[in-house]
Amino acid sequence: MNLVDLFRRNPETSLVANRDVLVARYQQLRTTSRNLNNRLVTRLSKDTLHEGGRKLGILKDNTLVFDTEDEPAVLMDYCIYDVRRKGRNTIEQYLIDCPPDPESGETTCLQAMQHAIYSLFVVESVERGLGVTVRDLLSQEVLLVVDMGFGSSAQPGLVLASRLLPYDGFSITGGAALPVGVLSAEQRGTLLTAMSAAMTPDDNGYFDPAPLIRACLSGGCSSHVEYQELSGRSNSPQRITNDPLAASVGRNSPCPCGSGRKSKHCCMKNR
Repeated sequence: MNLVDLFRRNPETSLVANRDVLVARYQQLRTTSRNLNNRLVTRLSKDTLHEGGRKLGILKDNTLVFDTEDEPAVLMDYCIYDVRRKGRNTIEQYLIDCPPDPESGETTCLQAMQHAIYSLFVVESVERGLGVTVRDLLSQEVLLVVDMGFGSSAQPGLVLASRLLPYDGFSITGGAALPVGVLSAEQRGTLLTAMSAAMTPDDNGYFDPAPLIRACLSGGCSSHVEYQELSGRSNSPQRITNDPLAASVGRNSPCPCGSGRKSKHCCMKNR
């Protein structure tokens, strides 16, 4: 029985009764996808990385410059999914060069990667020890995201930019999620209006999330991400913090204290 059928038969208790099933499946897929992702990263050329860095505002004077330790992961994720050569991204080229066993877990992960979506999501509810339910602000679709870090620290109302990989009845994050902050309905509407024009497909039907990611990075969103070690677990999932100063002032913006220095070298550094 797959997870979708299982949830349909037990709609009231699906998350509680089947939590262990979901967590076990998540851990299996996360391990496989991380190993696969590492192989995909080794296939990224300098030219691909520079193109991605240029689109995200990370390439400066022909050098990749990172403001936080999380920005390399953001760049790699973007290059794997969104930088194309001869009409193919790194995942599609990998499938041609190294076709996996159709019955393998790697094939399952690659199929999810091919159907991944990048968007703005708002946390609707938190399932402690499991993950969160989120609503895609563009499509309004509600999704269950299994993620131990989010399940331990996220809060309803948090808006984040992220790539989600769809599996059987749930999704997992595909790259480094960028927390935007807990926004009011009016702020969400303003953000969505500003981003909608930039988030339209090109003539080939491809949607390039670079404007959204670049806006998040320039606003200091990558500095909101911290990591913690959960008791009894070997991985270090994301912990999202809601820092009012970081949410309202970009790291490279003048510090609001009036010192004349950039925020990252002043109050944000000492928060």
